[in-house]
Amino acid sequence: MSYKVTEDVMEVLSQLGPSLIESKEARSMPAECYTSPSFFEFEKEAVFARSWLCVGRQEQVPNPGDYYTISVNDDPLIVTRDKAMNIRVISAVCQHRGHLVAEGAGNCKNFRCPLHWWTYGLDGDLISAPEMIRIEPFDILRHDHSLPSLKAEIWNGFIFCHFDPDAAPLAPTLSKLDEEMTNYRIGDLVSMPFVDIEGDWNWKIMIESSIEPYHTNYLHKGPHDFAPSQLAGFVDYEDGDGQIMHPTGFTHIDAGFSPDMTANFPPISTLTPEQRRRMTIAAVPPMLTLGLMPDQVFWNIILPMGPGRILFRSGLLYPPETVALPDFEARYRQANDSIQEINAQDLAANASLQKGLTSRLSRRGRYAALERTLPQLNKWLAKRYLGYLEASGIPLEVPAKG
Repeated sequence: MSYKVTEDVMEVLSQLGPSLIESKEARSMPAECYTSPSFFEFEKEAVFARSWLCVGRQEQVPNPGDYYTISVNDDPLIVTRDKAMNIRVISAVCQHRGHLVAEGAGNCKNFRCPLHWWTYGLDGDLISAPEMIRIEPFDILRHDHSLPSLKAEIWNGFIFCHFDPDAAPLAPTLSKLDEEMTNYRIGDLVSMPFVDIEGDWNWKIMIESSIEPYHTNYLHKGPHDFAPSQLAGFVDYEDGDGQIMHPTGFTHIDAGFSPDMTANFPPISTLTPEQRRRMTIAAVPPMLTLGLMPDQVFWNIILPMGPGRILFRSGLLYPPETVALPDFEARYRQANDSIQEINAQDLAANASLQKGLTSRLSRRGRYAALERTLPQLNKWLAKRYLGYLEASGIPLEVPAKG
């Protein structure tokens, strides 16, 4: 399928300038970036088809033959571990007539299309196509009709994929976040069962609510008071960065989301005293956000389902020694309930934001100093937007001020 950038999308892009500056002149993105179906179609090509996408955790496929399916916009995918223990991300679409070869999750030796029993290996290679030998030699058929395989990369236990087989590696773009995460031993942590929630708002709103600390003093007043907005810091964003991140200090060491505002579990043993006095919030756009706490790490995967709808997947990670505690289950329920309380407040606010942005009376608001991460996210987005136009041979100048 071919895509052509529409005039209304070009008009929105020409207005991005005020959203890309980290100063008192900064303005929020045009409302159409969140509400327009045509702009969302543009983002499918400019952002999701050209970025590293987080599709899960490696613990979801611990054994050979384990798999689960996930859809990114219009593309049903299979994440699986092959016999050589490599994690692969392949298309779930049979290359014969388009029937899905797998749904849900499980363990198998191969993937067989129910329609005509075309069968594919765990690496996506076509291994059987009944009756087709009359049409084409099988070696040619296999070469042309195996399941497309996406480039995959594992970073700190998270599975990423990219539609471009020649994409540059992800990890070098995340060096700032990687340095902060080292002491958290993310790759060794144990994953708890994740929670899926559908929401009626744009995918970018979900990232914004995760990374801006301005709202925490107000929307989350009470359960978030141990990490007030005034203790938030910021990390400079540079061209080529794959993350947007910021720390927020605590009012006391080993704080956390709990009724008494202390960590639910012992602190991760390898953290520094400074790390035990702060939380670090980060996004690896367009699909992953993270929260690094003294005793746990929470993560969220954002799956867009349209311009104003998403699937929000959230999970928690703990050290093995924490999971081995005799009272872990009871304490985990409290920890999860506390995180979901914060999530519920954010999700209700996100739905309200989406409704407000559809109003003809909405305006491009001024960013507060504590929203510095939002122009940083906008810069990340603009690089993809304008990069797609450049690759398509479409010139566009974006003035710094509008």
